[in-house]
Amino acid sequence: MQENRLGYISYLRVLATCCVLIIHASTGYLNVFDPKGFDWNYANLLHSFTRFSVPLFVMISGALLLPKQEALSSFYQKRVTRVLWPFLFWLVVYLVYYFYRYTNFEVLPFSRVLEVSLDKLLHGSSAHLWYLYMIIGLYLTIPFLQHLVRALGDKEMLVFLGIWFLSLIFLNKRLVTYTPDFDLTFFSGYVGYLILGYWLSRISRNRGLWLWALVFVALAGITTWGTFLLSQKAGRYDTLLYGYLFPNNALMAVCAFLIFKEGLSNSTVPGWVKVIDKYSFGVYLSHIIILNYVHPKIDLPTLWKVPLVTFVTLLLSLLLTYLIRKIPFGKYVSG
Repeated sequence: MQENRLGYISYLRVLATCCVLIIHASTGYLNVFDPKGFDWNYANLLHSFTRFSVPLFVMISGALLLPKQEALSSFYQKRVTRVLWPFLFWLVVYLVYYFYRYTNFEVLPFSRVLEVSLDKLLHGSSAHLWYLYMIIGLYLTIPFLQHLVRALGDKEMLVFLGIWFLSLIFLNKRLVTYTPDFDLTFFSGYVGYLILGYWLSRISRNRGLWLWALVFVALAGITTWGTFLLSQKAGRYDTLLYGYLFPNNALMAVCAFLIFKEGLSNSTVPGWVKVIDKYSFGVYLSHIIILNYVHPKIDLPTLWKVPLVTFVTLLLSLLLTYLIRKIPFGKYVSG
């Protein structure tokens, strides 16, 4: 019963994983703003409907980890290392991949190779690894947050989340001209998504799936149209509404969480969902290498290319993660 009750978490993780793949499969079409071009507007639509994915990942962690009561040393040893070893492994893999793909060692001096290597190791050897730096920092806070959420009543938690939501506006660098200079640092950042996921997993809202679905689509529409207008005004691609710490994406993540929680809490999770769920972390870590290979190989109109590239990348990333886990000690670093 417990497995079925939390089955929606598996669906949410699969949804977030697929959304990340869609984002990365379509990002290249956005770099040059083309208001009349199909490719740019199609990619804008896809991004607007999928940018809630990273907030959703963090909310899932909050829903699963904050209810637990674990000693500080036990949590760090058990939980943080599960992220740390894959992080270090793939950091090195993508560093090697970077030099293999982009570097001509005949013209690049060794001193420069060392400088680039240090920078990549400190800040990410691939752009998508930023998530690992963020999530490791969040994991360090979780033992303290476990105590915090147990001490907070429902009203206090709502107040915390309300102030956190305001911080998404007040602390946004693009909006500082229009907002008061309150210091809401304590309430800010991705920590709020952890607590939000915990809170949503505990509450019961019987307002119907259609309401949350309607709000989700409306917010995605606002993001699509707003990004177009902002980009048109700037004369270039404007990413303000794509921010993972922006109110529209936070609200879309809430809608997605509640849709799946209310619709699938007691459903049996099919095998294919369990497989993607099991290997989702590995898919996230490995997919960029596969995507960079698959994307140029598929010669189709963009309408069909992005979903096909996403699907093929997902399958090959699952296979790669599975194979790495078959290697001795591979299960510790595959993700």
